[in-house]
Amino acid sequence: MRRIALLAFLLTFTAALAGELTTEEVVARVKASYATADSFTCDVRRVTASGMLGQRHVMRGSMTSLLPDEFRIDYVSPFEQSLVCNGETVWLYTPRNNQVIVSSVEDYAEREMLGNLIGYFERDYAYALAGEEEVDGRNTVVLRMTALSPDYPYPRGRLWVDPETWLPAEVELTDDIGNTVSYRLSNIRLNVAVDRSSFNFTPPPGVEVVRVD
Repeated sequence: MRRIALLAFLLTFTAALAGELTTEEVVARVKASYATADSFTCDVRRVTASGMLGQRHVMRGSMTSLLPDEFRIDYVSPFEQSLVCNGETVWLYTPRNNQVIVSSVEDYAEREMLGNLIGYFERDYAYALAGEEEVDGRNTVVLRMTALSPDYPYPRGRLWVDPETWLPAEVELTDDIGNTVSYRLSNIRLNVAVDRSSFNFTPPPGVEVVRVD
């Protein structure tokens, strides 16, 4: 009943525009939307761009998450790569390099960004409304992000929220020299059955294991 009530609350405001909402209201609805979900799957597009060199790199794949802190992203283009996290350890496996890089969640460079995708909303950043923009033909509410700690590798960013689901449609973070990394989500499905074993990773025989301490 609690989840039904929360969902009804969210649907009541799907037509609301950014100009009619406060930052606190948008944040509250995102948090409420996360509260209705145990898991989700989606398609994902990751883009990295160099502010100085003008280079842009795009990867596409699928993401599965068991909220709040387990996820798996399997990229298929332009090459295969898997990013797996069980809430404590992160594995980055690149078959073409025959290598897996292993680190703790705390040491993973993009943990602040992935936190916004899997339910740690407000943990690492402060937010402020920044208007509306379209993402893949969907109208979204835009939040400007400011890191709460000066030690974060990405001190600022933006978060695009889909007002039909009150879930992130895209998140982009920017470092001190203008480099950006973003994740765009589409075809989101909530509360799907997931295999929890998929959030752990055992390297195939012969794969080089590099540990980041």
